[in-house]
Formats: sequence, structure tokens, C-alpha cells
Amino acid sequence: MAQVTLRGIEKRFGQTRVLSGVDIDVPDGGFAVLVGPSGCGKSTLLRLIAGLEEADGGSIRFGDREVTRLPPRDRDIAMVFQSYALYPHLTVRDNLAFGLELRKTAKAEIEKRIAEASEMLGLDPLLARFPRQLSGGQRQRVAMGRAIVRRAQVFLFDEPLSNLDAALRAQVRVDIKKLHDRIGATTVYVTHDQVEAMTLADRIFVLNRGRVEQSGPPLEVYARPATRFVAAFLGSPAMNFVDAELEQQGGRWVVRAPGVSLRPSVSALGDAPRPGKVVLGLRPHDVAPPEEIGKESAGEIHAEVDVLEALGTESFAHCRVGELPFVARLPGSSRPAKGSALLLGIATEHVHVFDAEGGRALWNREG
Repeated sequence: MAQVTLRGIEKRFGQTRVLSGVDIDVPDGGFAVLVGPSGCGKSTLLRLIAGLEEADGGSIRFGDREVTRLPPRDRDIAMVFQSYALYPHLTVRDNLAFGLELRKTAKAEIEKRIAEASEMLGLDPLLARFPRQLSGGQRQRVAMGRAIVRRAQVFLFDEPLSNLDAALRAQVRVDIKKLHDRIGATTVYVTHDQVEAMTLADRIFVLNRGRVEQSGPPLEVYARPATRFVAAFLGSPAMNFVDAELEQQGGRWVVRAPGVSLRPSVSALGDAPRPGKVVLGLRPHDVAPPEEIGKESAGEIHAEVDVLEALGTESFAHCRVGELPFVARLPGSSRPAKGSALLLGIATEHVHVFDAEGGRALWNREG
């Protein structure tokens, strides 16, 4: 396996700049996930790593080897596509063997690698079948098996679960995690699904408009988002945002919003905090009836229920606070009616404050 290092990657399509100065480091054996909304450049970045597109600037290295201008066949990668990309006229066994046969691999070695991949992924009963005889999850496991037999330095996954239903996505996600834990392959994985990103990655890279907005261990990025964009993108339901004011009172800083008063330290707000408009960020899981908070509350919010999502062990109330949409977590047994008033407490230790103009995080109490 090999470390993957990208420095200053630039890419344009015509006059459109798709990637702007992207830096990425994936350690040997690491699992990196590129995540972000459609059009942020994550799939283009993966194709650049694979050699399917050519960078307009910057460098790509696998370990000590410069691969920026090398064709895909010389990069020693294995790629798993969203569309499976299986040969329909070949059996599962022949699909697994095809790439190895092109490389003139010895027959005994091919059989050995197929046996290993089949055992890992539970493909033994499927080896004589054709792709049309397989379910979506089975096809994706065959696509992963074809990558495994390559024994490549770098594994690349391009939204491999997006064609599967929810139950299959969950199962294949576990399969991919087990596979990585077993073979330790350096992996770069692209998805727009934050659940995949949070559960699979050692390190996530949140992309926005062709730039890496933030990177780090998934739980750290979730707990301490560097920008409002990252805070909004990671988390389901999405973070609530409330307009607020940063003021000085009696020599201390105070963040005020309707029904809310927070007192962050000067050091928490950075070197030179200034009074003015800010945005308060509150995750739905940290806004609940006061008795559910069970800890010191940062204040109370009065909301009116629009829609209730009952999920069994918990529910989410989609509300309005004045004219502002707002989501709060409720116990699964709670069934407030549409239009009913709801009193909500705020978990003080899970509060975020962002600059109103640039969206930069000023204060993260979470984590």
C-alpha cells in the first residue's frame, strides 16, 4: 500500500474552475472520505487520483512516486464504480479473473486470488452466475472482489452505494468497513452521504465549491465544525441556525438570541472578538424539552409544531420559532399535535456560534 498526497490540485473544464488548490493527505492504509454536495468537485478529484482526468496544476504522489501525469494503468489503483461496471456476458468468476488475465497472471495465482476474495465477500455460491442474476448488493460485492484481486496500492470508490436501497446500503457499508479492516488498503472514497462519511472514514475531507472546507477525524469535524457550511452539511437533521448578537456586558461577552443568553470566554471567541451580528448553531439532538436536557440549559425557546416525524425511540418536531424553521428532538413517546406550543431547552455544552458574514466558527462548545 502507499500514502496518497495531493498538493495544490487545480482543475478547470473550459472557463469553469472545478478544483482550486486542493491539498489532501491519506496515510498508508488510511481510509479517507471525500464528502460534499453535488457539484463540489469530489468525483473530479477522485478521477484525477485515478488518472481518468488530468490536473491543470499541482501534484499527486503515491508514496515516493510521482503519478500526476501517469496513465491509469501505470498507477497501480483499483476502482469501484457507482454503476458496478461488470461485464454482462461473463460469470462472476470470469469478471474477477478478467483483469488478472490481461496482465498475464499465472492461472494458479488467479485461482488463489479469486478464492481469497470470494471467501472475504461471500461470493462462493455466486461464482457461476452472470451479473443479471445478481441483486444490486451482490453486484457491488463482485465489483469490490474485482478490486481486491488486483492487490493494488490504492483503492478508489466512486459513490458505490448510491444505487442500493437503504437496507442494502447499510449492509454493504459494513462489508466495506470489514474489507478495509482486513486488508488494510489505502482507500479514497467519494460520497454525498454523510452517514457513509461518518461511519467509514478515518479522516473526512468536506469539499465546497472546489475547495477543502475542513478535514479531520469524522467525530472531531462533526463536533467542531470550522464553518457554518460544514456545520450545516454534517448532521441529520441539519443544524438549526438562529440570528443572534454578540455583546459586551459588565466586561464579559454575551451571545443573545430570543430566549437565549450565552457567556463564552474571550479566549473561546478568538484573539479579537467584535460586537455585532452572529449566528447561533444548535443541533436538533441538543434542543429538547427541558426535562430531557437534564443539564444546565442555555435558555428556553418557544416553538410551534408544524410536522412530527415519529421514528420509534425518538421523534423530531419540525417547528417554527417566529417565522424561523426549527427542528428539535423529542422522546419517542411524545406526540405533540400540529400547531401546539412546545417549550425547548438548550444543552449548554453543545452550542456553536458563527460569524454572520463569512460563516467562520467563533465558538464551539461541543466535544
